[in-house]
Amino acid sequence: MGDPAPDSDDRCARSRHARGRRRAEEALTPETDPQKLLTEACLHGLMAKLCDDIDALDNYLPPRIAQMARKVADALEVPQPAPA
Repeated sequence: MGDPAPDSDDRCARSRHARGRRRAEEALTPETDPQKLLTEACLHGLMAKLCDDIDALDNYLPPRIAQMARKVADALEVPQPAPA
């Protein structure tokens, strides 16, 4: 992301560089749409629960999404039947 733009006169190369830089910058900024945040948290929470690796959420997600994903994973706990 920190590489300088190509010095050549190749418009295509400069365009690809600009597009790649823009996508990289967008990936670093948190989502502002609450529905997208919830959807992402649900998917990560489900995946963490299925893999039985809930602690890994903190390693690769922004804190806000990791917290939401952890709540989703906790909600997926299978309730045990009450003793008779």
